[in-house]
Amino acid sequence: SHFARAFKRTTGVAPYRYVLARRIGRAQSLLADTRLPIIEVAARCGYSDPGHFATLFRRETGYSPRQYRKEAGYV
Repeated sequence: SHFARAFKRTTGVAPYRYVLARRIGRAQSLLADTRLPIIEVAARCGYSDPGHFATLFRRETGYSPRQYRKEAGYV
């Protein structure tokens, strides 16, 4: 708990939120710039369950991974 408090004091976000933001950011890059299947994007970002990845991605971005890729112009 000391680490979590110190981390939040330094970065302004909890460690879990920081890691989640980094993973989602990486997923956004992969979805926009590659033709990798969504299941592969999920795996490369550390998610073993593509359904869980899609749920978190939608919660953080407001788009499903497929919608995000379409909006980014990479269908």
